Amino acid sequence: MVRISVILPIRNDNPEFLKVAVESLLNQTFADFEILIIDDGDNEENQELLKSYNDLRIKIIKGDKRGLPAALNKGINLSNSEYIARMDADDISYPERFEKQVEFLDNHPEVSILGTNIETFPKV
Repeated sequence: MVRISVILPIRNDNPEFLKVAVESLLNQTFADFEILIIDDGDNEENQELLKSYNDLRIKIIKGDKRGLPAALNKGINLSNSEYIARMDADDISYPERFEKQVEFLDNHPEVSILGTNIETFPKV
């Protein structure tokens, strides 16, 4: 069992954004996680991009093409972790995100859910 399952649904997302999103996850200072990429009918370019990663933490799961809620539920049901993290294909996680979140949750067992601050940036 891993500590965190990252649920990342994709459906025809920009490959450049997806690459940055996945790499921001792979560059975390906290390494005990899996990335469940729920392919809910994505394009071939993204599928090829995802196949290029040689990291056992990445698991590509075929979605049912029923939209975001169904894709998220599928990821949650397939997760094998203590914690679940949410990520979109156009998000970027700072390298310390998981380290800080796990430390906080471990030290505050009364907390069952947390959010994070966001920083917006222009899309190219």
